Amino acid sequence: MDWQNQNNNPYNNGNPYGNNPYNNSAPPLRPIPLKPKGDGMAAAALVLGIVSIACLFFMQIYIPFITGSIGIVLAVLSKGNARKMLSKAKAGVICCIIGLAADILLCIGSVYLVINLPALMPDMVDEVSEMCEEQYGFTYEELMDELNDIWSTEGMEE
Repeated sequence: MDWQNQNNNPYNNGNPYGNNPYNNSAPPLRPIPLKPKGDGMAAAALVLGIVSIACLFFMQIYIPFITGSIGIVLAVLSKGNARKMLSKAKAGVICCIIGLAADILLCIGSVYLVINLPALMPDMVDEVSEMCEEQYGFTYEELMDELNDIWSTEGMEE
């Protein structure tokens, strides 16, 4: 008995699925694009680079050093044996380098301001001396003299 010649055929003897009665007419499966190797590490490097830049706005000093250096390592490792770095890894390296460079500049600027504060703002020296005396028991000048003595004795030992 032919299934197309049955009286209860809803398609009036015209099968919309072709001649195969078991064809469900599912659309052909599309291949899922594979992520390149190291895509996760490249994304992590990008996130760490963004975090290192964002932490500078909150005046964090140590977090950009940690996140920036780990981000650079992850970006380099994400390359693997490939010839080129992924674009996420390149962006991560750029963000990490910007974060590290800005953090180094912030540290150098802070040290410069601490050492040269009396010459730059003589009217603030009294306030800073009072705060240092309250917190450490020394005035600003005594603290700087003590640091200069320590630095000069270290240079003589070598």
